[in-house]
Amino acid sequence: MGSELVTGSDSQAATGGGNRRLPVVYRYGETFEKLCGYYMSLGMGYHDYWDGDCEMAQYYRDMDEKVKERQNEALWLQGLYFYEALVDASPVLNAMSKKHKPIPYRQAPIPLTEARHRQQQEEENHKKLNAGKEAMKQIMAGVNSKFKRKEE
Repeated sequence: MGSELVTGSDSQAATGGGNRRLPVVYRYGETFEKLCGYYMSLGMGYHDYWDGDCEMAQYYRDMDEKVKERQNEALWLQGLYFYEALVDASPVLNAMSKKHKPIPYRQAPIPLTEARHRQQQEEENHKKLNAGKEAMKQIMAGVNSKFKRKEE
């Protein structure tokens, strides 16, 4: 009976009697062959899949999950931009609206990181400060011109 496994016995002998399942080794091998293309589509090399560290497969699956999450977030963000653009253009599309000018589209992308958010806040504060300076200069110029007219 032991030599039957080596010589290629039928599935009944390999599984221990009347059970008609295929030998365990064959099923695993078939599964590995089916999954080879999947892992190669993730970027894993043929030789890495068959001869490399078996834990690399888990890393490639984890990487694939992260890529899918990033793609999903990017598509969600794209939908957000599209929705915002539609809302901004909606006054033009609504015939019953009193205001027929669209809201201007945003000047900068939505900040996704804390550092980019701080940078964008600083830029906005700088613009407000410069606008305030210009307003003060105009007020000063108006006041100075009044004093000059009074002197003359």
